[in-house]
Amino acid sequence: MRAASPAPAPTRKPKRPNLTYSDLGDDEKLHLRACVHEAGHAVVGAMLGGEIHAAVVSNSKVDGLQGFVSWDRLPDNIESRVTYSGMFAEGMWLYGPRPTARQMRELHAYNGRDTEALCASAVREMNGSPTAEARMAVPPLLNRTWPAVVRVAQQLYKTGEATHEDVCAALGLPKGDRGGPGSSAVSSIKAGLRAVPPLPTA
Repeated sequence: MRAASPAPAPTRKPKRPNLTYSDLGDDEKLHLRACVHEAGHAVVGAMLGGEIHAAVVSNSKVDGLQGFVSWDRLPDNIESRVTYSGMFAEGMWLYGPRPTARQMRELHAYNGRDTEALCASAVREMNGSPTAEARMAVPPLLNRTWPAVVRVAQQLYKTGEATHEDVCAALGLPKGDRGGPGSSAVSSIKAGLRAVPPLPTA
């Protein structure tokens, strides 16, 4: 009786490298850009006291690329900053942490709906300039919370939706902390005393 020949050793499939931004096609890059835009709205909104119902980005053959954040609560006094934050997050994604005035003007033209909302808020507010305030307040907020913006954008790209709880988790807020001006964790993030959880390294 002959001994059975040993079974061949299983062959390991070569590990696929992680996809990088340069590996994406033009449609995928536009999709990801929209996800970053909506994530900017969501993260800044949660920081300032908005209550997110859902951030949504969809990309279908029927309706095309669409994104929005629906709110259970969005106080009037933060609306301009939340509106501007989507465009500025998109600018940071495309051009780096300090997009130029020219680059932001191009994004204003590209994002007509947000630009109209900013103009409307300027008309409503007779005492002061909410758009100027947004241009001052939003960049440091997004710089301090950028890992959370990217994390929420990644979730939107993969699943199409993110909730208020998802955004608070991306910010690293303690369990039960809903953000906003009453949150000591948010105050610490704004002051640079608390870091948002960093993105994992490859």
